[in-house]
Formats: sequence, structure tokens, C-alpha cells
Amino acid sequence: MCGIAGIFLGDNQGCVDSTLLERMTASMRHRGPNGSGTWSEGRFGLGHRRLSIIDLSDKGAQPMSDPTGKIWVSFNGEIYNWLAVRDELKALGHVFSSECDTEVLAAGWQEWGPDLPHKLRGMFAFAIVDLRRKSLFLVRDRLGIKPLYWAEVGADLLFASEIRALLEHPRLVAEPNPERVDAYLTLGYVPGEQTFFKGIEKLRPGHSLLIEAGKKTVRRWYDPSQIDPLQIDFESAKEQLDELLTRSIEEHLMSDVPLGCFLSGGVDSSGLVAYLTKKLDQKVQTFTVGYPEDKSELDHAARVAELFGTEHHALELTHGDFFRGVDRQLEHAEEPLLESAAVALLELSHFASSHATVLLSGEGADEALAGYPLYERNLKLDRLRQIFFPLRSSTVRSAARRVLPGERMAKYLDWLAEPTAARHQGNSCDVTPAVRDLLYGPGGDDGHWIQNHFTELFGRTRGQDLVARMQAADLETWLVDDLLLKADKMTMAASIELRVPFLDHRLVEFGLALPRSHKIRGSVGKYILKDLFSECLPRDLLFRTKQGFPVPISQWFREGLFERVQRLLTDERTTARGYVSPGYVQNALARHKSGKEDLGRRLFSLVVLELWHRRWVEGETNPAAALGE
Repeated sequence: MCGIAGIFLGDNQGCVDSTLLERMTASMRHRGPNGSGTWSEGRFGLGHRRLSIIDLSDKGAQPMSDPTGKIWVSFNGEIYNWLAVRDELKALGHVFSSECDTEVLAAGWQEWGPDLPHKLRGMFAFAIVDLRRKSLFLVRDRLGIKPLYWAEVGADLLFASEIRALLEHPRLVAEPNPERVDAYLTLGYVPGEQTFFKGIEKLRPGHSLLIEAGKKTVRRWYDPSQIDPLQIDFESAKEQLDELLTRSIEEHLMSDVPLGCFLSGGVDSSGLVAYLTKKLDQKVQTFTVGYPEDKSELDHAARVAELFGTEHHALELTHGDFFRGVDRQLEHAEEPLLESAAVALLELSHFASSHATVLLSGEGADEALAGYPLYERNLKLDRLRQIFFPLRSSTVRSAARRVLPGERMAKYLDWLAEPTAARHQGNSCDVTPAVRDLLYGPGGDDGHWIQNHFTELFGRTRGQDLVARMQAADLETWLVDDLLLKADKMTMAASIELRVPFLDHRLVEFGLALPRSHKIRGSVGKYILKDLFSECLPRDLLFRTKQGFPVPISQWFREGLFERVQRLLTDERTTARGYVSPGYVQNALARHKSGKEDLGRRLFSLVVLELWHRRWVEGETNPAAALGE
């Protein structure tokens, strides 16, 4: 796991500025404390920060070239089938000098060119410069586990694992992207190609970018939405899932450094621990985090750790710890991210880093196997909208809102007006048209971009099972631009490599293809996985409410931190930005304080947005200090 950076000069004249390349690379030291390197020749330049995981010798140093010195690679990630790929390349006459997966990329490019990614299993973002073809190739893994950003400055193109590296260029200035403010406030993250920084884009999952012969081509090389449904009985499906998961976990153990597992006490992380200890006979270190206001997750994790005999480490945080961690979260997430659990993950990663360098996580199981309650809820709402068909009229909904006030009720009234294909905007969607009217006031953003984005995603899966369509949409939005962004940035901030066995693409494809009844039964999502895990985990743990690493934000914002939050959100600097209506903020604060509504998530989204602006646009080094003790 590493950090990559690079520059391509679109002008045929001139050479890469080596000092700029070095600054870009140095800005990501946390991603690779074990080594760094830069290489440039003419119009091309590559940088690399190394976190040593496989082949700890200097032979794994990057940027790395092929034996001819004509092909150069800077790589972030892990290729789990690299030995098989290397054997195939050896049979074709290639010679290797290291025990490092990076080396197969240069040789693989020689053989397969832009089709190379199809040969690879794993998580990756890498750049290949081919001096023979005078080309630059950028690629991101199938599901976007590893990030890759890029920006054009005049005729030049810059790319990096993190936004901060791009901002080292003197002509790239941190400015908010006004077209994505509503996306953040609606979803809690920014989906799609654009970021929250004006002029900076993300290479999307399963996409590549090739510059050759003066032409830039962005191409999709993998599409998880185009999966044919599978006709399979439940027991056969469960057996196949067991095989896929076992194989994936086994592959994810590839490491020359200490390895452990995050353990929230939930289904997915507990199942991982069970498989590691019982099926694969591994001695496991486990790590969890919690808060004194609610120790239930700490207790659940401790119970699982005892059940499977792990070496367990628990971290307990207070709200003071949390808000001191918000500044670090803002620093490393880079974009505003409505993930209170991200702060806990960041603190836990630093805590775990003295024990392990590689950590496994249960991330992705809910998308792969339909674990979110919203999937079942949307199916129920589709049935209800047939009964409450008058609510399809905006006039009737407006009248109903006067009788049934509150944002939560407004959201459900809006949801009942539309079928799931038009309603579903990801697992985290928290703003519907009625809420948007309150949030922005007259003439504010109408949510047009968000609606179009999800309409396009659902259009690509037209004709498929509705649950699979929701899964596919969440894989391309909520998973990659929120959960995986959080997972990568918070762990890499502590120089930890995070691995996600549930996101082996073969397992994800299998989950998308399964019949709906295998994934959702009654109100139980992820049913097939829970039935599989029932052989090794207690039933009460399997069927309890999903938590993750919960943070008692609503309680804090109603009690000890209310005045500080109020002061920040009503400050003249905050209101002058014009992101939301000042009247809305005052009303939301009052309703939350009184207990009439739980608006903790909404208030936290506004807090993060303001602190992001102060950190990244105005350059404050510690903007969350006003909320600390």
C-alpha cells in the first residue's frame, strides 16, 4: 500500500519540474513511510511513497522499470494473484528479479497493454509510462478500493493518490465546487467524477485513462452492473458463497508484515474473525473502538474476541477525543465526508499501528449481499405507495406535511410518491425535495444533478431484479465515494494497509447475481451470509441491529456540545457562505435541542462543511478547536 503521483506535460517542449514532483510525493509521506522515489524523463514524471508489505527489500522500490528502462510503473495496492500472472509471463519469456507484485505490471503491460487490468485480482491504482509509445496509462481497480485523482492545468495532466498532492501545483487552488454542495448535503459525500474541489476529478472504479499520440481517452474496462442473474438453489448458493469467501480471505492474508482484523462486533467483521481462526487456523489480533455513552459495541466485540481466542485490543474515546480527531479527519479525508465513524476509524488505526501494518475489514458485505435495511424498506414502500396513491400529488403531500411535521416524515411522504427506481439515491440519502426546500429556501438547488445521476445508474440496470439494481447503484456511489474513501484515507493516515475480502470481484458478482430471496427474507437482509455464519456465530449477534463503529453525535449535540455547535453554525462567517438558509439552521438547532426531532446527522453535516471550508479554503490548521473541550 502506497501513494503515487505523476505529471504529464501536454506541450511537446520542456521537461517535468522535478521539484514539483518531489513536493507532490512528499505531501503523502503518511501513505508510505518506508521509502520514496521519483523518476522523470522529458514530458513524463512519476513519484512514489512506499509502505513495505511484500518483498521488504530495496528490490521493491518504486518507481520501477522493466529491464529495458523503457517502461516505468508507480503502483498503489496489492495484486493477490500476482504469482499466477508472473508464471504466465515467465512462460512468455519474461525474467523477474524480485518477489514483488509491482514487477509483473511492467511485464504485463508489454504483453497486454491496456487490457492488463483484466488479468489482475486485487485492489490497485497505478500509472505506467511507456517511453516507446510515448504514452501514459492510469487505471483504477474494479470496485474503486484504491483512490486516484487527476487534474488538468493547461495542457498538462497531474495525478495522485490524494488531492493534497495535486494542490502542490501553484496554479491549482483549493476552491469549493458549487455544483456538488447539494450532493454532499444530500448524501454525505460527493459521487461521480467530480470532487468537492473545483477542477479536480476522480478516475472512476473500473476505468482507465490513456494518453497516447496527443489524445486522452477515458475508458470503462469493468462494469459490475452488467451481471446476468443466477438460477441456483439456496443450499448450493450457500456452499458456493462459503468457497468464494474462504478463498478470498485466504488470498488477503498475503503479507510479510504483522496482520490483524478490525472487529466492530457486527456480522461481517465477526464472520471474518470466525473464518480466520476456525477455517484458516490463524492467530488473530482484533481491534475495536467505542464510547463510554454506549459500550454495547465494545461488549459485543469483546464477546466475539473471547469466543475465538483473539488477541484483542479495545480503544475507548470521549467526545473530547472525537472532536480533537475531527481536525485530523478533515485533513486526511480531504473532501467533506459525513462519516462520524471515520473519526473513530482514524483514531483506531493510529492505535492499531503499533501492533499491525495490515488490517482486514468487513467493508462491502452489505453492498455485495444486500445487507442494508433500506433495500427491504424500499420494497415495502413500493407496496405502500399502491395504497397511498394520493400522495403522488404534490398538493396532497404539502397538506400532509402540515399535519405531520418534521423532516423524517417529509422524507417518507416524498418517498411514497415515487417507485424505488426513482426514489433510491443510495443508502445514505437524507434529503428529498421537501427537505431540500427547507434547507435552501426559495430558489435554492433543486437536486437536479443528483436525480439525473441516479437515473443514469438505474437506467444501466433496467430489466434486472430491483434489489440487484439498488446494490449496483450503491457499489458505484455510497461504497466507493464514502465507505472506501473513508477506509483508505483514515487507515493510510496511520500508515495502515486495509484489506476488504468481501470485495473480491468474484464474490461481488456472485452476490449481485443471486436470486432476491437468497439475500432478503422478510425484514432480514444479507440472509444467505447470516445463515452461513450461523454455523459459527451466536444467533443473537447475527440478527441484532447493524451498528458499525457508532458515535453518539445526536446525544452530544443535544447536551454538552449544543452551545458550541450553535455558535459555529450561526457565526457570521458561516452564514455568509450561503450554503444553506440561516433560518433553517436556527430552526434545526431548536428542534434538535428540544427533542422534537433527531437532527444530529443534519447538524453534523453542516458542521463538517463549515470546518472543511475553514481548513481547505481558508487554511486554518485546527478549525475544530471551537468544538473541543
